[in-house]
Amino acid sequence: MHEDHGQNKVIMPKLIIDESMLKRIAASFTGLPITMGPDGEMLAPGIVDLLEADHTISRWAPNDDRTGMLVLAAEACRDVTFYSERLIDSKTRRRAMRGVTVPVCKLMDVTALLVSRMNDKSSRDTRAQWPNADQKTYHEVAKRLKKNRLQGPVRWVRNKIGAHLDAEAFTAGTEYLKLDDILGAFGDCVVLLTLSMNYPSSWFSWIRGLGTSPDGRQQIVETMFEYPLCVRWVTDLDGYPIALSRAMLAEDPRHELQTQMLEATNAYNELVRVTGIQLPLISMNPMVDAAGSAQKISATNNPLERIRIF
Repeated sequence: MHEDHGQNKVIMPKLIIDESMLKRIAASFTGLPITMGPDGEMLAPGIVDLLEADHTISRWAPNDDRTGMLVLAAEACRDVTFYSERLIDSKTRRRAMRGVTVPVCKLMDVTALLVSRMNDKSSRDTRAQWPNADQKTYHEVAKRLKKNRLQGPVRWVRNKIGAHLDAEAFTAGTEYLKLDDILGAFGDCVVLLTLSMNYPSSWFSWIRGLGTSPDGRQQIVETMFEYPLCVRWVTDLDGYPIALSRAMLAEDPRHELQTQMLEATNAYNELVRVTGIQLPLISMNPMVDAAGSAQKISATNNPLERIRIF
């Protein structure tokens, strides 16, 4: 991965694996040692920050569409949370409400897209294993997002006076935006995204580039297709694998996203409490097993703390 300073363009790493390539490299896994990260801990490079100026720091980037949507949705949540203090302050609330319509619409769009991509049979079968209450919450909130939120008043204000300034805003006669509309849309997205963390780690994949060989003919790429295994590849310049270099134990990148979801949840709940809006609070508790004890994180299970929404 490198940056073209002339155009300020980041070249993302790539790895091209087809069935025939998998057969050729399968033997390379036999006897491949599995180690910890360079510091003796599980590898944890973090997720790429879209606003980070220093692209020389190699972090995990999404390696497929739905992983990309999850990361973008978390980024939009951070943008909405950025406005929370201004929304709490009655002196800045109205103007902040207008400004926050832009990230809220981005958040709704990418969350709705992620939900649609997670509607294949495998995803539905996985959700069928969730607690009944979570299945019901997911279905009802996803339906409300699609039917009521996406093209609701938040979108109208975003289009007319948020991201643009449209003269029709003076004459349309549409009722001005209410804080309930903003927080309702924000809360629904946070719930859907938080529940989406309960899919297996194999539902998401990650990649990061570590640079090129001294002769410039090969690239070094790491991938993570399932917790806790990170694999380092040697590829040609087009992304086709040449060899496996090593395997390491790594943290699930979604830990970072889960932390961001918790921050978004706290911001939502604080806004509901302080402003007195008649919306439900979001409460998240670890799932418990039959013995009543919280599930423990281990290398054999999903490393995320399983979440239930109340």
